[in-house]
Order: sequence, then structure tokens, then C-alpha cells
Amino acid sequence: MEKIHSDDEGLTLSLTKEEFFTLAGSINEALELVDDWEFSTRVGVERDFAVALRAAMSEIAHGL
Repeated sequence: MEKIHSDDEGLTLSLTKEEFFTLAGSINEALELVDDWEFSTRVGVERDFAVALRAAMSEIAHGL
């Protein structure tokens, strides 16, 4: 993983496919295993955000 750019608005990373699929799998596992009532405390974001991120990553994965 390499940081390409960082500013107040966001962060741009370069990932290998293995790194990308590791992150995508981790998000999926968190969504499957962590209960709704404790999701934001344990993961650090709301469940809806993680669901949207998983969907976006799935779209990217289909193009690889």
C-alpha cells in the first residue's frame, strides 16, 4: 500500500489486488459478524456507511 495524496478532503491510496480484497473481505466480515447495536462502537463507522462502502468496493472488484 502506498499513499499517493493526502489533504483535508481525503486520501488517495494505491493498493495491490491482494490488499484491496483483504480490505473488502474485512468489511464484509464485520458486517456479517458484528451486531447492529455495537457496530459503530467496534468498527468506528455506522453500519450504513460500511454497507455503502462494501457495495462500492464490489463494483470495483467486478471491473478487475
